[in-house]
Amino acid sequence: MNEESDKLSFQEKLDRMVHSLRSEIINGIRKPGAFLPSESALAKQFKISNKTVRKGLELLVEEELIVKIDRVGSMVSKEQKPIIVNFGCNPSLSEDIVMDQLLEEFHRLHPAIHVRAIPLDFFEHVTSAGEMLSSGMLDVVSFNNWQFQEMCETGTGFPLLEPLESDDGIYRVASEAFRHEGQLYARVVSFSPVVLCYNKEHFQEAKLQEPDSSWTWDDLLDTARKLTKYSGRHSIYFVPAALNRYPIFLLHSGLMESAEGVAVNSLDELDGNTGRKRNNAPGLAYSLRKLSDIVNDHTIFPKYFSGSSEDDSISLFMQERVSIILTTYFSLNAFKERSLSYDISPVPLMNRGGEQKTLLVSIGVAVNRRSKEKEAARTFAEFLASPAAQAIIREKTISIPSRKMIAEEAATEDINRPSRYSMYRELFPSFMYHNQLGLSIHSMKQFSSSLKEFWSDIIDEKELYAKLESYYSDNK
Repeated sequence: MNEESDKLSFQEKLDRMVHSLRSEIINGIRKPGAFLPSESALAKQFKISNKTVRKGLELLVEEELIVKIDRVGSMVSKEQKPIIVNFGCNPSLSEDIVMDQLLEEFHRLHPAIHVRAIPLDFFEHVTSAGEMLSSGMLDVVSFNNWQFQEMCETGTGFPLLEPLESDDGIYRVASEAFRHEGQLYARVVSFSPVVLCYNKEHFQEAKLQEPDSSWTWDDLLDTARKLTKYSGRHSIYFVPAALNRYPIFLLHSGLMESAEGVAVNSLDELDGNTGRKRNNAPGLAYSLRKLSDIVNDHTIFPKYFSGSSEDDSISLFMQERVSIILTTYFSLNAFKERSLSYDISPVPLMNRGGEQKTLLVSIGVAVNRRSKEKEAARTFAEFLASPAAQAIIREKTISIPSRKMIAEEAATEDINRPSRYSMYRELFPSFMYHNQLGLSIHSMKQFSSSLKEFWSDIIDEKELYAKLESYYSDNK
């Protein structure tokens, strides 16, 4: 450490002292009214001159963190002006990770810092965050993995994110989505695979076996039709063109396994009777046809395309108007206070004996590297991934904490969790992110629109595959 200190420049040594003292004051290590070490002691500790120490202390005086008392020394301010940290976030975090309770706990632990939560529009999140980071209106920002991917691809706001060190206590797979060219830029707070959620009572009433890890999409279709025949209600719903839903079928198609993509409109490779490729690989045409089989069967799947929000499927499920939905652990929080009999299982396989694959959705927080309150911003971002905050998420929500030690502890809070809550631990090999599909987020949004056109009979199947092939060509 002494050798490292000797190599630092004058400015680096000054910054190190100021940063260290500021951090200790902000984090409550040095209490209001306490005196700092003498100038000579600080000079010895940080290997700088007394003159440099005085310059650093003057900076802390300007920040109103300390006051200098003649012939006595430097005292931590008794009445500190609160440090304001602006936090741009998705409003759903209030339910996803009980953000209101996390803020309350943070303010209790760090009374000198006040975090101001600023809601960002989900669909314009990247644009809004980029503009507000650039203007200095945000010190900390949250985003999910595909929003981060979009930031990297477009450069919107990404250059302003502060690089972070890895935290070995956090699930590695949950952090990988927030790396760019090997560097980590966000601290993961929570994550979730996309899973199947079903109403247990509906299955029991119809005397049908509940879903398990061996289910294929054909099994789901067959069971959905039996559920509908028994009850007369629609049996399954999800927002089919959503960025966290339809890509699951692309994952199963094997597209990402080829650096060149595949000839996605080569329908002549398919067996006319089964719709499968002759080499028995699922193939794009087969996987997307399976998605269409579900979406277009309006005896089991409601004609409900007006909405594009996850809330649509959750609302229908809570009203018991559908029996099965595709969802995430985050959305299960809508059930935590309800007497709803439900459980979860993995996303179905494309064919018997096929490989299990599902999308992973991670929520991360990043610091604006140009923030005027960077130390306080960093303190808040690290708090959200700390054991104290993660324990609140584990106890008060159904969301999965990012910190492994906390996530795998037994929860004591009595809320309506699925009996298969711990299922995610067995699914790690199946987790995949949007950036593994070989498509940009812009292309995925375009293809989402193309799917809607296809299901509305505006374009045909060959046109749909031609569009997807063009999107892959654009991303080579």
